[in-house]
Amino acid sequence: MFQNIQLKANFHEMRLNPSRPVYQYKLEITDSSPEKVSEALKKFRPQLQTQLILFMSLNQNIYSPKLIQEADNGLVLGSLSGNETNQDTATLKLVGKIENKADLNIIISRLFKQVIRSQMQMVSVGNKGQKLFWSSRAQQFKDQNLEIWPGVECIFRPGEGGAQNPTLVIDCAFKMLRYRSALEELNQTRNPACIQDQIVMTTYNKKFYKVEAVDVNLKPASTFTNEKGETISFAQYYEQRYKVKVDGNQPLIRATVRSKQDKTEKTIHLIPQLCQLTGLTDAIRNDFNAMKNLAELTKEMKMAQEFANQLASTEIVNKGSGTKRQIFKEWGVEINPGSMDVPARRIHPGNMLMGNGLKLDLSSPQTNLDRQTQTQMFSTPPQQLILGIIYNKKTGQQTMDSLMQNFQAACNDFKFQAFMAPKVFPIEQDRDEDLERVLDGFQKQAEANKAKVGFLLFLLPGQKKKARLYKTAKKISMQKFGCASQVVVEKTLAKNTRSIVNKILIQLNAKVGGTPWAIDSLPTTFQNQPTMICGTDCFVKSGRKNQLAFCSTVDRNLSRYYSQVVTSGEFSQHLQQVFKASLLAFKEQNGIFPKLIIIYRDGVGDGQQAVVLANELPQYKQALEELQITDTKISLVVCNKRVSAKFYTGGNARPDNPQPGTCVDNPKVVEQSNPNFYLISQVTRQGTVTPSLYKIIHSDQAGLDDDIKVLTFKLCWLFYNFTGSIKIPAPVRYAHCLCNFIGDNYDDRDQVKFLPLPDLVKQKVLFYI
Repeated sequence: MFQNIQLKANFHEMRLNPSRPVYQYKLEITDSSPEKVSEALKKFRPQLQTQLILFMSLNQNIYSPKLIQEADNGLVLGSLSGNETNQDTATLKLVGKIENKADLNIIISRLFKQVIRSQMQMVSVGNKGQKLFWSSRAQQFKDQNLEIWPGVECIFRPGEGGAQNPTLVIDCAFKMLRYRSALEELNQTRNPACIQDQIVMTTYNKKFYKVEAVDVNLKPASTFTNEKGETISFAQYYEQRYKVKVDGNQPLIRATVRSKQDKTEKTIHLIPQLCQLTGLTDAIRNDFNAMKNLAELTKEMKMAQEFANQLASTEIVNKGSGTKRQIFKEWGVEINPGSMDVPARRIHPGNMLMGNGLKLDLSSPQTNLDRQTQTQMFSTPPQQLILGIIYNKKTGQQTMDSLMQNFQAACNDFKFQAFMAPKVFPIEQDRDEDLERVLDGFQKQAEANKAKVGFLLFLLPGQKKKARLYKTAKKISMQKFGCASQVVVEKTLAKNTRSIVNKILIQLNAKVGGTPWAIDSLPTTFQNQPTMICGTDCFVKSGRKNQLAFCSTVDRNLSRYYSQVVTSGEFSQHLQQVFKASLLAFKEQNGIFPKLIIIYRDGVGDGQQAVVLANELPQYKQALEELQITDTKISLVVCNKRVSAKFYTGGNARPDNPQPGTCVDNPKVVEQSNPNFYLISQVTRQGTVTPSLYKIIHSDQAGLDDDIKVLTFKLCWLFYNFTGSIKIPAPVRYAHCLCNFIGDNYDDRDQVKFLPLPDLVKQKVLFYI
């Protein structure tokens, strides 16, 4: 199942040269106290700089790479009060050489922060200054109206438990800036919401802010109180502070900044004229050539090595003497500019199982999933469902004719017999009331025949997920009919109609409870006992209701899901009830409760893991107790997609992306507090592939680590919106799709809420993909 391989990683080892030791000193003061030591450090700093040249104070101790022999017996610095007869004389005393690796790692950490702050030739982004960009190396793409700053994201990782050397994770980063200002965007769109939640850069000091809102009631002539307590207009402030004149006819941008000192937040206002938009537009993302050029630009390793050398040669200036010294060299800190070699393992993907016993070897380069999955699917529902197709008579007649012709041919080729002959209904205009009227008639027709509509297919004008009737179509499907639906944009069928219809049919099968394909060689641990796999995610967006999604498997092939969504203010308040419902749904389907449960939790940062264990895990346990389940074991796996670690094959000269299934769990690059592993599960042909990081933060059953790694990779092949492996396991991706599907469309003001009927949830189908 595993194959050993060797990779390069963007980790750079740091160490203190043994021939350049660090010494510890302390200040001895009669009747010493932390306050007196702090006062002495401040008063005698010039003398300490003269004697030690370089030093740092940590926890009332002083550290320096310089040895002062006189300090063995105590080097008198002076009296705090200035009176030599007073009993508050400060003496510098040598404690000894630092031998403890954990202490040395703390010193390196402090040095790293100091050196990062010294990169004045770079623009710092983020509260911690982890991202640094060379604005002077900007590359311009005038055809795309884009300027790109190359840079790095640099993260310090202390050695695990002091036993290992610390490392720097240096990842290439790129800042995308558009030539257009926020004012130009507002003037063109005439919509203040067009820049909400976007990131802008202020051109006068190159700082970045997230736009909370546009205050249309405030203008540059509006006034505020400055730090001196003076009332001044925004226009006057920017002219005095930054020597810029601003157009008075524009609203102001509202943003929030957090103080680095006391972490308090305050609201600030920015001038749109002086804010440059950042990020890619939809037009650029849809431009294949532009994205290809950007992908080639971002596939770099040498930039990380350049930055490692830049850090190593960073100089600081002694204010007294004016001399320059390389700070890391003076302290004996060495940075390896070369990428770290890391042992890794590759998981064999196995076979994709289709209908009629067909197996597709996922490791073979000859396998073409996009083409070979367009055949008889693994399983389809046994019953035939009533299918309704609704289209726009004015804009979609020709497309509708083509759809019907290809749809029937596809059903024959796929041996797909889940639907009866479709009932086709035209709407005269692209209006909600027209759609509602037609569907009311369809429902009455079905009720008269004592039948239930099983699926609705809408052929609509517009853009993907932006068709004007999309929300109405979906809401009626979920609330009035209690069935799944599919919206197809007319333009989608303009080219390659048969191929597109084949892919639509695959989605339709998943939405009515079928299994388009399955994966073999799942770990026997999960196949030999009833196992439920769960994925959970939360939708959080400014101005929208939070949505909690919980998706859990109910079948052996891990393809059918009981999918719940809860409109909630707090994520953890409803976990007990949704988990309990998932357990009951599993038993309803299988006649038994699961013996083993794996829960994948998305969107958890390092600082939130303790909260998950303290608040969420007890709710899962409580649900088991309420159902009197005593022999079920739970494993909780945190999934993190935003990681800076990168891995390469092929060495430094021509780096290449590792193959899907590459698993990195070596202690050189993962923390050992919990079983952690990086997994590359997707194919990335352009740019550098980003792994996902998984942390098994709780497990009731020992020895599952390797099985969970294999399971995680296998699950990445079971997302039925894509014929290949994706970045995260399917249960997590389904939960993400569900909470975003509801969150993007849910509105408290709607009389009929954008939520599925309980009957639709009980069908255990993927109605939201």
